[in-house]
Amino acid sequence: MKKEKLDETVTMTEKLGANQKIGIMFCAMVSAVATGYVPGYINLYYTDTVGISMGAVAMILMITKITDGVTDIIMGMIVDRTNTRLGKARPWVLAGGIGIGVSIMLLFSCPASLSTSAKVAFCAGMYFLANPFFGTMASVSCGTLNNLLTADSKKRGVLGVFSAYGTLVPVVIIGLVVPKILSAMHESQAAYTTATLIFAVMSIVASIIGVACVRETVTERSKEQLVEKQPVKETLHELLHNKYFIFLALGTILYNLTSAPVATYYAKYVFHDVGVTTLINLPGMIMIFLLPFAVPMMNKFGKRNCVVGGMLLAAVGHTIIFFANDNLALFMLAKSVASIAVVPFTISLIPLTGEICDYALYRCGKPMDGTISSAATMGGKIGIGLAAGISGVMLAVSGYVSSSAETLVSQPVSAIFMIRILSSFYPAILFALAALCFYKIDLEKNGIAEIQKELREKGLR
Repeated sequence: MKKEKLDETVTMTEKLGANQKIGIMFCAMVSAVATGYVPGYINLYYTDTVGISMGAVAMILMITKITDGVTDIIMGMIVDRTNTRLGKARPWVLAGGIGIGVSIMLLFSCPASLSTSAKVAFCAGMYFLANPFFGTMASVSCGTLNNLLTADSKKRGVLGVFSAYGTLVPVVIIGLVVPKILSAMHESQAAYTTATLIFAVMSIVASIIGVACVRETVTERSKEQLVEKQPVKETLHELLHNKYFIFLALGTILYNLTSAPVATYYAKYVFHDVGVTTLINLPGMIMIFLLPFAVPMMNKFGKRNCVVGGMLLAAVGHTIIFFANDNLALFMLAKSVASIAVVPFTISLIPLTGEICDYALYRCGKPMDGTISSAATMGGKIGIGLAAGISGVMLAVSGYVSSSAETLVSQPVSAIFMIRILSSFYPAILFALAALCFYKIDLEKNGIAEIQKELREKGLR
């Protein structure tokens, strides 16, 4: 009788209302601004508008990414130890969203009067604020929030759909609107100010709406049973001995490393029209219409199997891109295949992370939602940031010539060839390696459903 009452209480408490779904969608927008717009355009802005060398920008991105692995885990521990009227994660979503809005406006407003060395220092300082600091604050807390709204894996899958919709709003603007603004305004400082203002306002407004809508039902229900905090030393020990955390972190880093920000370069120097960037990014929007169909597919075939199969298919699609070269039709076909293939990963990341959090709670009896969730956010920020840095280094080595906004230079054949490699074989290899990592996350096979049931019976979820 007691067990039936508990199950009924859990079901009623965890019912996902429209406010929870809308709230998580807006929270996802905040994180996507820092991990999408900033790495996507910082290379182009500082090389072709400000005039800094590609190598200098690449080194800034790569050095700051070294700190991300540490700051994400620290932020995860802070979230786990936060106890406020707003809950554990919500206060940090709000603070991070406002901070991102202010810092990206500064990042994309480099004073033209500065010397070259001062411009490099300005870029480094503002990028650290926008991504490793406020970006970490927002992305880790947003990732943790997904697990604090419900303890049910299927409902987490539903949240994954709405979170993906929220992420895709900035992605659509990044891929379709920003290139048009840059093209119409000739990649000037005014163009970047206009584009950045859109994302700054989005980050601040989305954080306010998101925090106002969501409710941390898991935190509220389990706070009496989870009063004792886990010491930092024990937390780190648990992380290092949790193979699923390791594979999740490696898999997400490899996946996000595929996102080298070279679409604009490809359009500019292979198709000879920067405006084609909008068309190149269009296949990525296809997933918007496929998201609702992904959840039933994953319930039938399993999250891990769908993610692994999708990543292998994405590797094939990117390989075809190399042979497409300047054939726009074949390029778009291959890009569409690769974009559709990653839909299962987009939806599965939230429930997979939640299951690893449940597994850790089952092992040690202490909540580690923030710390475990930092694996996914760390993988996203490190992967995307390193992708920007690595692509910058590879372009610099290939002889890419930086220019100001007023000057269009002719790039050497070696640089154009490198742009093609970064768009094809580079992501193809990384997708294959990421598939191997996610294949190792076999929680569904090893009884995660029984573990979650036991946690609910103990009042820990």
